[in-house]
Amino acid sequence: MKKEKETTTKKEKDTGPDRTVLGAERSLAILSAFVDVSGPLGLTELEQHTGLFKSVIHRYMMSFIKEGYVVQRADSSYQLGPRAYQLGKAFEASFNYADFIVPALDKLVRETGESTAFYIRQQNQRLCMYAAESPESVKATVKAGSLFAIDQTSSAQVLRFFSVPGNAARSGGRYVCVSVGINNPLSSSMSVPVFGAGNALVGAMTIFGLSLRFDPVASESLRGKLLALAQELSIQLGATPQAYRNPLPEVFDEAAAQTALLQDAVHDA
Repeated sequence: MKKEKETTTKKEKDTGPDRTVLGAERSLAILSAFVDVSGPLGLTELEQHTGLFKSVIHRYMMSFIKEGYVVQRADSSYQLGPRAYQLGKAFEASFNYADFIVPALDKLVRETGESTAFYIRQQNQRLCMYAAESPESVKATVKAGSLFAIDQTSSAQVLRFFSVPGNAARSGGRYVCVSVGINNPLSSSMSVPVFGAGNALVGAMTIFGLSLRFDPVASESLRGKLLALAQELSIQLGATPQAYRNPLPEVFDEAAAQTALLQDAVHDA
């Protein structure tokens, strides 16, 4: 009889409300508030950021403080604690960009039939970190590890413009850079920025191929596909949806954008 009672109790517990998930979501909402701002936060500010009542936040804070994830300051405000720092360092040690970027490049190859690459900026050069080749017998290729100049190719445009903090918000919703016949008169490319933690630029994701069958200027649907995948990848790498402001599959004109920035600078001066 006792065993039957225990079984019934466990069944009722298993089919009851999932309090654990709700608690986890609240915990993450509170801790995430510290990621979005710099400096300590009080209960009123946390209430505004999370939508939770102060009394609820305070109860969670007691657990966070006990475990070292949050520290309470002398003025009763809160800041992230040493355990949160250790968690961040553990993430840095275990996080591998290739685990996310390479599958994204492979997906682009399967869906477009063209070659893909991911570039990062190395001072005044661009480095091809990862690459995936087109299955076509005649194709454009690049080797991972290759270094190139920051020129007028689509990937270089991305690295030059979007590496500047604040420029993503000044692009007018246009993030797709294109180039035709820059280093090779027979090839074309399109590139988009990929962002990471803090919405900072990580690199440029690029599709490139022979101009005879690949026209980045005319391929609006392909630009949209590349942009959508870049947004997904950016979230995986730690960016927020706000990294892209009203993204459009339209071609980004870097020269016009740079001119506008110079005009704004002169006006402000």
